[in-house]
Amino acid sequence: MYEVNLRIMLAGLSPEAAEAIQQIPARERFSHGFALASRFSECPLQSGAFDVVIFTEEAMERLSLPLVCQSAGEKARCILVTSHPQNIAKEELELLDEIWPAPLTETIAAHYFDRFAQKLKDIKEAWLCRTYWQTTINTSPDLIWYKDKVGAHLEVNDAFCEAVGREKNDIRGRGHYYIWGLTKDQYEKGEFVCNETEEAVMKAGRAMCFNEHVLSKRNGMRRLRTFKCPLFDEDGTIMGTVGVAMDVTREREYQKKIIALTRHDPLTDLPNRRYFYDYVEDHFDEPKHLVEFDIDNFKLFNDRFGHQVGDEVLLAFSRTLEQAFKQGFVARFGGDEFLALFCGDYTREQVRQGISRFQHLLKEKSLSLQTGRVNSSIGIAYDATGVVPIDDLYQRADQALYAAKSRGKNCVVEWSPELKKELAELKK
Repeated sequence: MYEVNLRIMLAGLSPEAAEAIQQIPARERFSHGFALASRFSECPLQSGAFDVVIFTEEAMERLSLPLVCQSAGEKARCILVTSHPQNIAKEELELLDEIWPAPLTETIAAHYFDRFAQKLKDIKEAWLCRTYWQTTINTSPDLIWYKDKVGAHLEVNDAFCEAVGREKNDIRGRGHYYIWGLTKDQYEKGEFVCNETEEAVMKAGRAMCFNEHVLSKRNGMRRLRTFKCPLFDEDGTIMGTVGVAMDVTREREYQKKIIALTRHDPLTDLPNRRYFYDYVEDHFDEPKHLVEFDIDNFKLFNDRFGHQVGDEVLLAFSRTLEQAFKQGFVARFGGDEFLALFCGDYTREQVRQGISRFQHLLKEKSLSLQTGRVNSSIGIAYDATGVVPIDDLYQRADQALYAAKSRGKNCVVEWSPELKKELAELKK
């Protein structure tokens, strides 16, 4: 994944020690490049020129230790080889990464440099692991957090910060109620704070899944699907927990939207044919009154004024149906065909009154349309028993509607057994 080319300055070392260091194999993904000098005066240090500077006191000549480290640069690792480490001041010790003993024999030089090379390898591998970890958790849309045994947050991801509206530095070391913006009283009541599930995970000593509600000052009540697991120390004791939470509040909202899209007409937003049958299924054994509406001469509106105006007529017709039949179930069955269904304790007179109200409202609304007056043919079918299959009831309403159109349109016809004879005559 990564490649590291270490540029190493060896200053003032004996030829044998320098050779021993150069013979140490580079670690995987590392390579070494060496520069040798007996004094810094022969090869002056320039900031950023070397990654590692290993030098003796003799190589410094009149240069001070702080000046050598400053010249090497902030990122350079400085190693002093000395026989008098006790003479180094405390503030100078802080400038050094390591101190090696002098005289530096071949064996000691090889040992110390091999150990130092492994240290750099371990540091780079730790950096890589942290980069993997941080990239993984911060690109996840789910909330991720790490807690100690008493519930203080040790680390969280970006999604968690966004959910609670806080920076990571304001979260680390803090408990649940502060982070989520709860009052002390809300926290002490134990509602919506997830304490019990954290304790359950540590007690069980294994990963567990929960459905939880979390109260947030920022976003209100959130529904979470959480996965929690204990974190074990090297000796096997539990030192905390890690949690991952999917905010299914949005998921449920999306589900509702998707369901609404599949059950509603995109133009009028009325329930569609599919929703109509679902509704009937929920009221299958109740008495029913079914009213079918058809816009008279709708094709002429489209042909004369265009489909945009035709859509305006459909929208006006839909809103009028909703206004007139607030207690019924109104649906667009397709094209310019609409249904109003009344389940339960309704009388024929109530349905008739609703139709009269609809006709009156439609007449008023027509005044604002480019098409002028919009009329409707209407067919009614009744099922006082609740046992007539809905398709049969729909067929009766459709027959009544056909009769209304045959009688000159803009009228209401109720289905009856005698209507069959009239329709049979019309079809001859």
